[in-house]
Amino acid sequence: MRRFLKAAQSDKKLELISFFIIELCLVEYEMLKFPPSLLAAAAIFTAQCILSGSKQWSKTSERHSNYLEDHLLECSRLMVTFHQKAGTGKLTGVHRKYSTSKDGSMTIEPV
Repeated sequence: MRRFLKAAQSDKKLELISFFIIELCLVEYEMLKFPPSLLAAAAIFTAQCILSGSKQWSKTSERHSNYLEDHLLECSRLMVTFHQKAGTGKLTGVHRKYSTSKDGSMTIEPV
């Protein structure tokens, strides 16, 4: 994940949202069908889409992850669904973790 974030030239905000999204997926049975590298790449891609409002997967990210944007779409759609439901349901620990700011920095709210 760190390598892919570096290739994406991430800032703290992108990094935080990417880790939030990937942690949401750790407790979802549906995500077991994806390899860990695809989950990491899709989390970064999804975070970029959330922040920019449009799809952004650079050639550098493609080269470092070995995933084209088309490979990430199914996984990314599931991640968006989990992100939207983050504050509701039975498993809200990840949402609570990222909703409370320990250092005065940004907090994350579902889209």
